[in-house]
Amino acid sequence: MLLLLPCVILAPLRWAVLAWLIMGNLDATGPGFSASDSVGWLNAAKSIALPLFLWWRLRASPSSPMTTVPARLWICLTLYAALSGLWSPFPLGAAKLVGNMVGTFLTFVVLEKAARRRGLLNSSFIVLLILGSLALGILQTAYFGTYGYDGSGRPARFSSFLSPQQYAAFLVAFLAVVIWHRKFSMATRLALGIAVGAALAYNGSRTWFSGAVLIVLFYLWSSSKRILAGTLICASTIALGSLLLINLTPNVQGRYDNASSRILATITALATGEDTEGEIGLANLNFRLSIYGGAMNELQLATVSELVFGHGTSSGGDVIMRVFPRDYTPERIDVNRVIHNEWLRALYEWGIIGLALLLTVLGSLFLGLLRLHKRGISGVASAAGLSFLPAFVLALSTENIIAGAGNAVTMSFALLIALTWASDSREVVRRSWPVYASCPTH
Repeated sequence: MLLLLPCVILAPLRWAVLAWLIMGNLDATGPGFSASDSVGWLNAAKSIALPLFLWWRLRASPSSPMTTVPARLWICLTLYAALSGLWSPFPLGAAKLVGNMVGTFLTFVVLEKAARRRGLLNSSFIVLLILGSLALGILQTAYFGTYGYDGSGRPARFSSFLSPQQYAAFLVAFLAVVIWHRKFSMATRLALGIAVGAALAYNGSRTWFSGAVLIVLFYLWSSSKRILAGTLICASTIALGSLLLINLTPNVQGRYDNASSRILATITALATGEDTEGEIGLANLNFRLSIYGGAMNELQLATVSELVFGHGTSSGGDVIMRVFPRDYTPERIDVNRVIHNEWLRALYEWGIIGLALLLTVLGSLFLGLLRLHKRGISGVASAAGLSFLPAFVLALSTENIIAGAGNAVTMSFALLIALTWASDSREVVRRSWPVYASCPTH
């Protein structure tokens, strides 16, 4: 990451923004790091200091992201999270989460301003970002393999220098851009689509793979290719039926006991009701269900004030320590990455107020994207953002997303929204979307 730092600071804006986005592939804390009593200064610099510097470099960009409805709601949620930290059992963890939320906002600001700067985030920029991220994935997976290690006996996962789940978010965002970008030739779209799809399959993220399937189905449906979409659905049904038939046949059932693909293993386990010998298919299901159950039990016993205002920012760490008292201590966990469901986490930590704010942030984004889609105005088809949103919501339901400023998940979402809002004509965007792009043109 330090090698890219001079580029972000000194290079022309196009290369500076590209280098910063490439940094989304790099986790400075290393694999397996989890602690609530320390601060990752390199990651903090990547997620807060560098975006602030790039914001200053992009100060002439004719946009004002802070006037948008989703941004204002996110600021309100961030302020409430900071206030909720006053009654948190983990004050340092709460401060880190608020810092992550600030960093996420800065990421949106920088990429939104960069997208509105003519010629900056163009098709060649996107190709370089995709190829650079894939190259880092090949380097890490082929020569290091530490970030893709998923446990003894489990298949290796394709990832760059960060967790495979985060890297998968980048891949799905790339897939959405490749599918919807109007300036890509068919050959470029096909080549990049195959490369990204193969990387995603090898990555093995079930959540993000499901999101990618939703993107493809949305594309087929919106392109009026309903016959093709129906064929795809029929083919999927036949494939699942074949897996079910194969796994009910005793003579061949053993072939899938050590499946080399997490996705195939999960489909097989869902079809048969039995996981592989190494629990590859449903490895984390029982763990997450136990945490969800623990949080729900405490919510049932909560007072009215706890239901309304929450138990305090980062208090989710208490849940996992009560559910697994022998396995987790405050020194061994990152309290912001334990519940694996941001809706449940918001309700538990911030109460009804926090959950309502989070829902309105996503709701306002959806309405804005839908408005652009209906008017057909965007440099990258607005359907790219719309098709990615269900994948992101799915990830919010199974991952720890909010405590992720400067990583691939928040960067990928911000990139899709920024590219969706970009337009060749700033005046057209200003006239057509006064609520979400209320900025003068210069």
